[in-house]
Amino acid sequence: MLVNNLFKYWTYRVFAPGAVLRSTYESFQELLEYDGQTHEEMAELEALYYQGIKEDFSSIRNRYESLSANVLGMVDSLENMAPGAHVTLRSYYKKFDFYSKFLLAPPQLIATPPFVCSLQEGSGKDELVGGKASQLALLERGLHLPIPEGFVVTANSFNYFVEYNDLRKAIDAILATIESWKPHSLVKASEKLVALIMQADIPSEISGAVSLAWRKFADGFTTAPLVAVRSSCINEDGACSFAGQYLTLLNVSGDNILDAWRRVVSSKYTPEALAYRIYTGFGDEETGMAALVLEMVDAKASGVLYTSTPSGDLKGETSIYVVHGQGEALVSGRVIPELYGVRGRENEKTDNTEILTEEEVSYLQRQGQCIADAADSARDVEWSLTKQGRFIFLQNRPLEVQHSCAVADKVLPLTHLGQLLFKAGVTAAMGQAHGPAYIVDSHHLLEDVPQGAILVLRETLPSAVRVLRKVSGVVAELGAVAGHFSTVCREFAVPLLVAVGENLDKIVHGEELSLFADIQELWQGNCLPDTKSIPLYEKQAALPYFRRLHGLLDFVTPLNLLDPEAKDFVPESCRSLHDIIRFSHEQAVRTMFSLGDRGSGRSKGRRKLVSELPLDVYLLDVGGGIEPLSGSEDVQVANVCCTPFLALWQGLTDPSVEWGDCTHFDWKSFDEIALAGGVASKNSSELASFAVLGNNYVNLNMRFGYHFTLVDTMCDSDAGKNYCQLRFAGGGGDFSGRSLRIDFVESILSQSGFKVTPKGDLLDARLQHINGEDLLLKLQMIGRLLGVTKLMDMRLKDEEMVNQQVQTFLTAPI
Repeated sequence: MLVNNLFKYWTYRVFAPGAVLRSTYESFQELLEYDGQTHEEMAELEALYYQGIKEDFSSIRNRYESLSANVLGMVDSLENMAPGAHVTLRSYYKKFDFYSKFLLAPPQLIATPPFVCSLQEGSGKDELVGGKASQLALLERGLHLPIPEGFVVTANSFNYFVEYNDLRKAIDAILATIESWKPHSLVKASEKLVALIMQADIPSEISGAVSLAWRKFADGFTTAPLVAVRSSCINEDGACSFAGQYLTLLNVSGDNILDAWRRVVSSKYTPEALAYRIYTGFGDEETGMAALVLEMVDAKASGVLYTSTPSGDLKGETSIYVVHGQGEALVSGRVIPELYGVRGRENEKTDNTEILTEEEVSYLQRQGQCIADAADSARDVEWSLTKQGRFIFLQNRPLEVQHSCAVADKVLPLTHLGQLLFKAGVTAAMGQAHGPAYIVDSHHLLEDVPQGAILVLRETLPSAVRVLRKVSGVVAELGAVAGHFSTVCREFAVPLLVAVGENLDKIVHGEELSLFADIQELWQGNCLPDTKSIPLYEKQAALPYFRRLHGLLDFVTPLNLLDPEAKDFVPESCRSLHDIIRFSHEQAVRTMFSLGDRGSGRSKGRRKLVSELPLDVYLLDVGGGIEPLSGSEDVQVANVCCTPFLALWQGLTDPSVEWGDCTHFDWKSFDEIALAGGVASKNSSELASFAVLGNNYVNLNMRFGYHFTLVDTMCDSDAGKNYCQLRFAGGGGDFSGRSLRIDFVESILSQSGFKVTPKGDLLDARLQHINGEDLLLKLQMIGRLLGVTKLMDMRLKDEEMVNQQVQTFLTAPI
């Protein structure tokens, strides 16, 4: 292919140089289009990370595929412009593309037997039977503790079910549409996904294996047994609990096992399960669903055993939460359980009833300690006590322990700023929060909770997880520390106060509240001390979402090729896709400006603009942009006929723009640029700006240090043809400084009538269908804006400073 391109290129260059010029210009236009798309897509990926926007990895894979295709388009376009000039660039693109796709690739899924196995066979085999089944089996195998009889329908069955019905593409397409911060989007996607599962056929290989396993299981009972069918997801009950996110069905008969299995695996796609998985950052394929089929326990009492306190401040204390009968009401947050605290050999019962005897409490404490010692970590253990007095252990997972601070260091309310509403309840997840009260009832639906609200619930049902990322804290009438919702709140660092009882009625919907969950207090007003906000990507750095996204960005966004004049500005120095983009763009510009030397002797190529400004600007006339000249390669401003360019230049040369008195920065990497006032020095072609000119058209690519602005505009006598597009991106400051400068530019352009779309440290703006005279005035303003924003990303510190700069700009005399 390269040889053919070279032959075609040199043939046309010798025999038809005009065709080469046209073809090269067309490839250049294509490359610029690809370049614009890549910067937009990189900015969107950065926004996901730095702004903590959670998307399903099906969507992120689609984003990356589009970015990768556009980068490849740049490489292809550059090859068409200069065949054979940069032959190694494509190989470096392929390397970074391979690493990125490898990082995003879902795991290889096993869709072959065994489709069913015994619980004992699944011990320690998380990838086959899921975390819940594997951890439960270990209790029997390693510690000889009693667990229910049963078997497992493996994750292989689910994988084969999806493959057999060819569901993967349809599932991924729906997942890619989810906007996880919108509860209604989760509900809509959930309905489609659950329908796919419920309407698909169960392969005979699965139904046959399940039927055989059921017959062997039922033969061990004198009467037809009833069972519980429970989810056991891969990666469940590990670093991420998935507590309460999937369906458990009780009292299922043998005739309904397959239907129950289908319903349980379909719960993988409930709104709350989708929200939890996307929030943590696991891909759909990484959470394959197995199902436990366990004998029902005729329970006298059930509960949850914590081998430590979730706050971590009372090491060695066992907490036992108990209810009569089955434990579903406890873990679902619908009741306030009886609590026993055991520290060492001392038992403490915290209410006036007694479900467990002292001996039973001691037994649970001893077994809990054995489980914790074997796992070398604090544990969260579910259990039941049969009516015959036999304990059965039902679940075993790590306990999420928050790190408590000393009492003297706890955040306390600023009492002069509000009034104590009540002190009550139990700390289920530590922390503080401030926001308007949102009481969920028939008039105020859970899905409509506003961003930053304090959610007020009667019960802490696991379904509330779907809105957890929107709220700042939660207060509940019922619930327990051992509930599933409490576990998730601790994982996601959302303060939760449960069991406040009748005090809940003191809360007024919409009133401003401050929650201090650590000390069980709720205050009216904003009583929180000012604290530095910690970005979500730092607070949740351990979550798979941020770990994987950070790894992807390492291959995509770092920019190492800074100096186009440096000897190492070569493909071999590229270390990211951003470097590929930068190299391709710079070489394309160089190729374009060298085209004039290939003609018939007339200078049709670049011309340098002569001016008093410390800018290197090169002009390329495509018809009517520059008056006819002879001899000199340099152009005076007076020789330019392009009206939109002249309007921009008038703004750049406005007296309010300072070019000679700029702050100097002693940064080794940026010293030359800072000394030149944020632009390249007049004695260097480094980071030069360029413009393609027509009589009423300009495409200006303006370089200011390490940020750039692209202005593309048509200014015609027909207002219907007129438009102005602007892109502003990059910079030498940190992400915060660049974002603040974007806020400044957004404010100015929005107030000037532009439709503005900011994306991280990149901004797009568009204005169209405006008469020519008004458009020229807008272009003068844009020119002035470009001049005053140089190095602004290194100066801006906060929003207050941004607002001051906006007022200064808008009130400056013109």
